[in-house]
Amino acid sequence: MARLEFFGVRGSHPTPKLENLRFGGNTSCVVLYSDADPDGRFPVILDLGTGLTKFAVRQPLDGSFRGTALLSHLHFDHIQGLPFFSPIDRKGARLLIYGPSESGKPLSESLSTLIASPFFPVTLSDLSGEIIIGNVDTSEIVLDQPGEPKVFPQLVEHTNATFGFRIELDGKVIVYIPDHQAPSDGLTVKESVLDLCSGADILIHDAQYTQREFRKKSHWGHSTYDYALEIASRAEAKVLTFFHHDPCRSDEQLEEVERHYQNGNSISALHIFAAREGALIKI
Repeated sequence: MARLEFFGVRGSHPTPKLENLRFGGNTSCVVLYSDADPDGRFPVILDLGTGLTKFAVRQPLDGSFRGTALLSHLHFDHIQGLPFFSPIDRKGARLLIYGPSESGKPLSESLSTLIASPFFPVTLSDLSGEIIIGNVDTSEIVLDQPGEPKVFPQLVEHTNATFGFRIELDGKVIVYIPDHQAPSDGLTVKESVLDLCSGADILIHDAQYTQREFRKKSHWGHSTYDYALEIASRAEAKVLTFFHHDPCRSDEQLEEVERHYQNGNSISALHIFAAREGALIKI
């Protein structure tokens, strides 16, 4: 039985404030474990937002850390946690990162540029552990770790090169699409996206905007709650998780959204909830 834990569920920028303590204010970071790894020693990390720092406090600091990260894209809210990830600043530790190239630059070059002066006081090479950075240049990646997770990356619409990931693990399908540009009609779904999401046991999908907000920000690269539901229903997903919450959305507002879509859901086979920091899901 695969296990999924949310460490950062917010979009755009972290928002630590009283109004969102129940859902959390950290940016994108979700961690997946295989049933073949009961002690959680070989995590699959989905994005490296500030939620990564919450994950860090539970990891070994003796150089034994081993992990694989799937980076959807290079926006700050998805990489902010990387230079603060203390487990990798230990000799012997290792982190393997897969993600997109951008404008012809390999991922390693982009990350090395962003995490360096004048943007940051240290570089990735200053960290004591080993960080291996690889571009996603294949339609399937089999991770060499317990459970042998199979990863199927697929480019999705956003404002820059962005991947959605389909992970097959322990006989289950987990799909992660944290940033996804909804079309103007709110209905058109590319076949590649439907293939990515088809039959997902859990679909974690961008749901940053209401319909009203989307009308003002339709070119900002994100989805509405309705569009996430449209994809989930057409792909016959079992669980839809609203993700990448707008930084202005309070706990009360998110609970209201969650109730609205749960009560109004006419698809009996589909369970809907909004992602919360600290939630552990057994799939």
